[in-house]
Amino acid sequence: MGEIINITANDCLAFDDKELSKAAIPVFMEKCQNAIFWFNPVFANNQDDAYLAEYDYSIHQWRAGRFIGEASFSDGVKTYKITIKPRFGERALLKMLEQIFNVRITTSLTSSSESDWQHFIKKIIAIIWVQHLANANLHGVPKKTVKKKHQGLQVRGRIDVRKSILPIKTSNEIVSYAYEKALDEDMLSIVNEAYHILKMDFDFGKTGINLPDSAQNALNSIFDAKIQRKTISYNQYKNIRYKEIYKSWKPLIDLSWDIIQQKAENLKQNKRQESIGFFLDMAEIWEQYLRSLLKKNLQPLGWHLKNQNLVAYPKYFFQRNLIPDLIFEKDNQVMIWDAKYKRMIADYRDVDRADFFQIHTYILTQVNKKVTVGGLLYPLSIQEKYSNEKFRSPYLLQDDGLKIKFAIDGIQLHKEIDDSQFNIRQTEFINRIKQDILE
Repeated sequence: MGEIINITANDCLAFDDKELSKAAIPVFMEKCQNAIFWFNPVFANNQDDAYLAEYDYSIHQWRAGRFIGEASFSDGVKTYKITIKPRFGERALLKMLEQIFNVRITTSLTSSSESDWQHFIKKIIAIIWVQHLANANLHGVPKKTVKKKHQGLQVRGRIDVRKSILPIKTSNEIVSYAYEKALDEDMLSIVNEAYHILKMDFDFGKTGINLPDSAQNALNSIFDAKIQRKTISYNQYKNIRYKEIYKSWKPLIDLSWDIIQQKAENLKQNKRQESIGFFLDMAEIWEQYLRSLLKKNLQPLGWHLKNQNLVAYPKYFFQRNLIPDLIFEKDNQVMIWDAKYKRMIADYRDVDRADFFQIHTYILTQVNKKVTVGGLLYPLSIQEKYSNEKFRSPYLLQDDGLKIKFAIDGIQLHKEIDDSQFNIRQTEFINRIKQDILE
């Protein structure tokens, strides 16, 4: 491949080499845009404007998007390696993932160097896949009802008179059909294939990824059933129907399907001598982290997370869906938050105009509820201690407006943050939210 030109950046920040990035980034975006990996397909479906990089005209330089990952590719003349890491460091990323998926990720398991960042990403995905597998196997491996044909001296189920005519004459046997429970081979084939892909990239045992008993039991059932490795088409995947008892398998199936598709894409890239790994969306991770954190801390106080899809102007051509990220309710009270993985240093320009008006629209739609507080939640890059006087208004829009608190809030993060500091900042954030609802 010749000499590799390395270009690096942290998410949402400018690439380190302004001149080289001018030539490399457009090719990078063209080749890697489909390599974005979302943990939640619902989140992925609403990200048409998600770009790996964008040109910042204010500084006349390419800036990384909100995604982290690594890719090596060629523009036909030169070979580039682009690495994008989380701007708040790996420990902050791991702390968020631990909260989202309720796992403990050890430093030794995910320790990375400058040369193996893509393996770091793959290990994270493997850990999450294992946790999904453990959560899925609550009621055993999925089964479905199938119609089976029987031919013999005994009847099983209903007799097929037409198809029994010839067997009765030749061998005195009867053809019958019965409905029986059988393993759902389409679902388990997807899980089985994803397992082999992950095991091929790095062995679970050697890297310290221990399989919980429920995950191991699920794999044992698949192995015992001798599920054959086979190609599942997109239509077969989309046509999978989940009975209520097996709905816990859907996140695992979706994640496994994405791993399989990414592997197929990587095989194509290898033929072109390119290496494009997974790119994770930090905005998704931030939102899922806040959802899990707030739910854990507010539910004991009687506040419950609600999924709300408001339809504005139904039946008109300008109908719109309004879907706030985080709505918590208690009796007739409600709080509304939107998660934003953007720069926040308490500069007027940090609050995007569209985000600002969107959250106010969400708040004002709650006409039959008492809104306690609402606002935007960021990873805060402010240096000074968080101040309610600076970031919280006791009124909505104006001093004589509705007595609804409006806040810019979040967790103060920086690149060198360690576990202890992260926990302190996290606790401070939760205490501010609790104060809002207790006053």
